[in-house]
Amino acid sequence: MDAPLVASDEQADLRLRQAGTAFRLGLPAAATLLIALYAIVVSRVLPGNVDVSWLLTVGDRVLSGERLYVDVAEANPPFSTWLYLPFLVLERLTGLSAELWVGLGMAVLAIGSVWLSARILVRADQTLTRFVWAVPVLVFLLLSLSPADFGQREQIAVICLLPWLALLAARDRTVDFRAGSTAERLAAGLGAAIFVMIKPPFSVLALAAPVLVLAAQRRSARPLLTTENVLGAALTVTYLVALVVFMQPFFTDVLPLLREVYLPMRLPAVDVLMLLPVKIFVAMAGATLAMAYPDRPHRDAKILLLAGIGYVPAFVVMGKGWTYQAIPFLMLGMSAFVLQFIRLRPLRELPALAKAGVGFGLLFAVTTVAPRQGLAFVQSRGDLDAATAAINRIADHPTLISIGSALQIGNPLVRMAGARMVGRHPSSWMVNDAQVLIESGPDAATRLRLEALRADYTQAIARELATKRPDIVADDGTAGPDVPVKLHLMQPHAAAPLRDSPLIAKALQDYRLLYQNAVVTLFIRSDIAERN
Repeated sequence: MDAPLVASDEQADLRLRQAGTAFRLGLPAAATLLIALYAIVVSRVLPGNVDVSWLLTVGDRVLSGERLYVDVAEANPPFSTWLYLPFLVLERLTGLSAELWVGLGMAVLAIGSVWLSARILVRADQTLTRFVWAVPVLVFLLLSLSPADFGQREQIAVICLLPWLALLAARDRTVDFRAGSTAERLAAGLGAAIFVMIKPPFSVLALAAPVLVLAAQRRSARPLLTTENVLGAALTVTYLVALVVFMQPFFTDVLPLLREVYLPMRLPAVDVLMLLPVKIFVAMAGATLAMAYPDRPHRDAKILLLAGIGYVPAFVVMGKGWTYQAIPFLMLGMSAFVLQFIRLRPLRELPALAKAGVGFGLLFAVTTVAPRQGLAFVQSRGDLDAATAAINRIADHPTLISIGSALQIGNPLVRMAGARMVGRHPSSWMVNDAQVLIESGPDAATRLRLEALRADYTQAIARELATKRPDIVADDGTAGPDVPVKLHLMQPHAAAPLRDSPLIAKALQDYRLLYQNAVVTLFIRSDIAERN
């Protein structure tokens, strides 16, 4: 007679457990979606990132039939341009801006990467199901650690690498170093290849560091010869061979210029190591190690830290000190702290050093992340909006050439105004950089080469202005040219804009001033001005 009651109680218990599971998983899932929405909204509030905007411009021109490194010069290998082509194709198919598709694509990619990584790790360690709140935290770090750099190649690179790191950690849990399904191994290998192809060869050490450490600990070559490593290496080698065979202008035209003015423009290694991003990474790594005391860091955190440490030399060798180039080791360092934090014992059981690690780590994380979010809402875009409005009032989809000292002069202005960039180069950055290097006090032979380079490129830009006669010419604003990398100069930077050069002034005789502010100066062709 009690059977129906027992069955009813069991059904009620089952419903309660199901409701509890739904609640436990539903809240982190909702938080993840809200974080993704937040990242997309912030990316629309901020002015478009200069590098992302330029690469979208390059990709759009390539899709229109122009030849990379011939008709349009880009300082990076072609994979940087190819990376954004899907967003431009979607723009043409739907009419929605590529920038919006970048935001949506980044959100989907980050969620998918964390989901796949969690799936790989949970299959190897069921205890991780208790830490579902780590998912939205990791998605937040991947998407919103640095809103001003949203969509950058380095951000995409880390997101793509995460499944490879997760699979490495899962393999390390087994005696025979086997883990992951075939699909997961293929996805991890593809992600690793993307990571390397975005920044060859600088990024290789980030993969090599954790693999070599595990190989040494196991006294085995198995960590080196996994399916995903072989696939990633094969894809990368194929890409490099294709680059050599089909992209000869990159080696004949672009690399010589980079060797002369871009690569030498770097800070001393000691100065780079003293920059804030490196200090933040060291602080987060130290906090993670302290938090694990008296034990060693968990393998998941250790692998992320090793990958982050492996990327620091790339930051030092590049020597620019630009924040976006630090994104890989900052994201990996923060994520390592999260993966160690979720395994924290009750606070009362922790020794003083571990408690200090928790406190300082949380403090560093908050003081690093919070100010960067604030920038999204206080950073002024008034100058850009005003320049965009000035162009749109007088011309519809005008042609434009930027002769400014940096990419920032024409980007993201070109895409904001719906203009068409027709200049071969994004700006006269090489003229400005050569001047900065001259001011740094090189030897006589180098100085002569740099002066000749300045003269040659100034003449080429003047010829291009006279030949193409763009509707709009953009140059530096009243603030004048700046130094892209804070070198120790022997004399103050000569901050004259390129329009003051006699050759350029002659080419601009048929142009009138359209608009000027601190950021940009716009000239419009006289015949267009007269019609308006």
